[in-house]
This record gives sequence, C-alpha cells and structure tokens, in this order.
Amino acid sequence: MKIKNFDYFYNKDKGKKCLILGGAPSIDNIDYKNFDGIIISMGDVPIRLQDESNINYWINANSEFPLPDIDYEAINKVKNATLLIAHSVVRKLDYSVIRKKLKINWFEFDQRHFEGRSCNDQFDYRFDLKESQECCSHIGDTTIQEFLQNKYKTTSHYSTASTVAIHALALAIILGCKIIYIGGVEIPIYDKDYVHYKTNSVKGLLKEIRKYGLTKGRIKQIINFLFKFKKKSFFYPDIPIILQDFEYLNSICRNNNISLYNLSKNSNLKKISNFKTLDPNKINSE
Repeated sequence: MKIKNFDYFYNKDKGKKCLILGGAPSIDNIDYKNFDGIIISMGDVPIRLQDESNINYWINANSEFPLPDIDYEAINKVKNATLLIAHSVVRKLDYSVIRKKLKINWFEFDQRHFEGRSCNDQFDYRFDLKESQECCSHIGDTTIQEFLQNKYKTTSHYSTASTVAIHALALAIILGCKIIYIGGVEIPIYDKDYVHYKTNSVKGLLKEIRKYGLTKGRIKQIINFLFKFKKKSFFYPDIPIILQDFEYLNSICRNNNISLYNLSKNSNLKKISNFKTLDPNKINSE
C-alpha cells in the first residue's frame, strides 16, 4: 500500500520507545534483538538484520539502495517494515513495477523543495543549485522538515540533510516517540573510520566479502584498514551542518519532554551540548 501523506505517521507510535540503527560497528554493542519498542533503520542494515530484529521503518535518502522498483525482492523480505524513500534524490521511479511487485507499505517524501519551490529557486542558503532538477517535476505537498516544523511550532527547519540518520530522527519525533536512542551513527572525520558494522577488522571485512561479494566500497575499506589513510570521510565537508541539524532536532526533543540518547561513545554526536550519551546496555532497562 502506498501511504498518501505525513499525516499517516503523525503520533502513530505515540509514547513508545524508538531505536534508530545506523550501520557503524558500534551497533554490535546494542541488544536490538530484545528491544521493546519500534526500530527505524537505513541503508542495507534492515537486510542484514532481518532475521535478528523487527525493523518497523526503513528510510532511504540516496539514489542507490533500496529503490522500490528495482530492489523490491530484497525489500519484501523485511516483511513488517514500512519503507520511506526520498523521491527528491532518486531518478524517476517506475510506479507500475512498484504496484505489481512491492508487498510492503511505502511512502515517498520530499526533503528539498522548501515552500514548494524548485531546486534553483530556494531561499535556504544551505541548498543552492543553479538549475532545475528532474525531481522538480514532482514536488511534494510539503517537506519532512516543514511538516516537523509546523507540528512543533519552530521558527526554522533543518537542512536537506547530508545523512539519512537526520531524517530517521525527524521521523521518530513525528511518530510521537518519547524515548529515542541513536546507535551506529558515527559521522566520522576520516574515511578509514567509515566502516560497516561487523567490518571493523580485516577479518570481519573478509567475512563480509565472502557473504556479500567484493565491491569498490569494500576494496577501499581494505586499503584503509591496511594503510590507515588519513583521507577525510564523505561526511567531512558537511559535518558542521550535520551537527547543527542534530542540535536542532535535539532542541525539539528537549522542549517537548522527549528523551534523546546517543549510544556510541565514538560518535561525533558527543560534540553537541546537551545531547546525552547512554551506555547501550541500558536501553532495555529504561
């Protein structure tokens, strides 16, 4: 079933606990199998955890994976999840394929056309494109940022978001969750630290290669492990704005009696004032 608008999600899980799972190695320290709340995840983590946990929401904001008109077989394996995809960052979807093949609930959202404006007609200094893009032909009714801003009466909104974890946190707030934990979201400075969980050693990475195959990304990870290159991560140029976005969402939580915790001691989220860090062993005892 295709979900029509954000109203479907508003306070849908009011009062519940929420665990947001990114793909960094630190999620190995989290007992997500026994978590007694809802789980929001991203990337290929839901595929990897499909036999170990119940993913309730799978959110995507990239043009590679998962795409509902191509990766429907993989998506359908995460049976109890609702898929949210930022249609403003993917090429035009084949809706006829989605209608026939996709078996789970899904929703496409806008995360860049603020005030219904095209990409080349934005007032937001954080998002500046000189030409209209393909996504401008299907601008949504509102962006996830503006929906959140309207519901929580803030004077501003967060950026287009350089990591999908920001949208995941926004979703948790929209859902009405009262305790939110963020795990596996590191936002690393160096490329060598941008690794997937269970691949934080050469042995672990080789095991991943045997299971999922050799890709350019994994070749780069091997090189990083072996030579400890000091190349800056994909996130590095945007880290200041990423932290500003998390700080903005943290302020919404603080002002609305929502408890928000970072579960990774190595995450750059620790740089945000009043953003609490919690021992991951305590999430099932809170």
